[in-house]
Amino acid sequence: MSRLGLRTRFFLYSNTLIVVTMTIVAIIAIAHERRSRYEAVERRGRSICEAMAIHITDALMYEDLELLMNRGLIDSFISEIQMLNQDFMRYVIVADPDGQVTHSDEWQLLGKSLDRALGQSAVGQAPLAEIREREGDERVLEVSSPLSISTKFWGSLIVGFSLQQVEDRVQQVASRVVQVAILLLVGNSAMTAIYVETLIRPILDLHRMMKRAARGDLAARAQTRSSAAEVGELAKQFNRMMDDLEEANEREKVRQAQLAHTEKMAAVGTLAAGVAHEVNNPLGGVLACIENMRSNPDDSELQSRYLGLIRDGLERIEQTVANLLDFSRHGTMELAPTSVNHTLRHVTELVQYQLRKGGIAVRWALDPKDPYVMADHFRLEQLFLNLVLNALQAMPEGGDLTLHTRHKDGTVIAEVRDTGVGIPDDVRDRIFDPFFTTREVGEGTGLGLTVSDTIVTSHNGTLEMESVVGEGSVFRIMVPLLGLGAEGEDVG
Repeated sequence: MSRLGLRTRFFLYSNTLIVVTMTIVAIIAIAHERRSRYEAVERRGRSICEAMAIHITDALMYEDLELLMNRGLIDSFISEIQMLNQDFMRYVIVADPDGQVTHSDEWQLLGKSLDRALGQSAVGQAPLAEIREREGDERVLEVSSPLSISTKFWGSLIVGFSLQQVEDRVQQVASRVVQVAILLLVGNSAMTAIYVETLIRPILDLHRMMKRAARGDLAARAQTRSSAAEVGELAKQFNRMMDDLEEANEREKVRQAQLAHTEKMAAVGTLAAGVAHEVNNPLGGVLACIENMRSNPDDSELQSRYLGLIRDGLERIEQTVANLLDFSRHGTMELAPTSVNHTLRHVTELVQYQLRKGGIAVRWALDPKDPYVMADHFRLEQLFLNLVLNALQAMPEGGDLTLHTRHKDGTVIAEVRDTGVGIPDDVRDRIFDPFFTTREVGEGTGLGLTVSDTIVTSHNGTLEMESVVGEGSVFRIMVPLLGLGAEGEDVG
């Protein structure tokens, strides 16, 4: 589930607060309205029931005294009262002391026993009111009153009053509360939108700039104009921090470039003896050929053979000097598709003399699919040269130098493995520190591995080291894969 943004959460929180508040208000208002309406219905019902009880009691008394000859007076009275309260009164029942229905507007009850009829014990008490359910789920307030004068009991009067007006009024109140809640939600949404634009948007913009900065974009800057002084001040502090980081990054780039160039020059000095040997050997052969040609000026076959040898020797010298010049170039990093296998082969050509002199055999384990990376060719070459020279220094008695490449899960893995003396445990944590070296004074600058780590980092890669004292070390470089040259993929 995705995380909700600040704007969405603010809308949800504020509108939820309104909904909860209006729900509580609606519950309280509905409860109050229902109670007050019910009390009004109950007061009216009791009043009507008591008034009817007086007239009906008088009629029953006159009937007992045989002073009333019209036996239909009670029914007429009931009909008249119902006509006056037809929207309110639902039924009227008159029962004798034994609970038998004697008068009612519901003819099917006449002559039947009514279990709700009052008994002699109700004489002198106030009318009884209770809510009952009728057919069709209609709720009525039933008021029961005894028909009595003094202790004389003629029966009971039961009148049902509709509670529909109570429910109608409650529904009206609920409808109004809903309408008010909707208006409040719409108004709150509009006010929230304005609030978001004036306060939350600057916060969101600042958050977006911070995310850009976290991804390495040091040019990210926040807008400093904001209606909230605190947000504006925070944006200014963020911009000042980014300015400081950008300046520090520029200084670090300059320092790294200086370190890289210093180590490169040191590596060139290390190569000088090998280069001199690579130049002197073919140069001595060239001079010998020239002397022989001068001694035999008329031997055309000899001259032809020696001219070919001279050409080969000069081309070898030219290639050696070109390799050295290529490596010693200094400039800005220029990324281009680069073959890791080709770079390793070129580096071994640069150190051929040291390899032969040190009695070191090169073991090749290169990826047959020829992995390519996006890299600066000269810096990648310097990286491997630094590691190879370190391996040579670690094998003063000779040994095996294994150069291994492979690719896995979008990453090129290159390893430089030696069978040298290894790195002691007490210095492993410091080998990447600038100017730290275990060599004698004059034999190294202590920058080789520092520069190597910097080069790998600048190519979005990592440099790892494993070592066992007396068995050797392996330096593992991991950089993003660009493509596979052996499979004909487009690596440009």
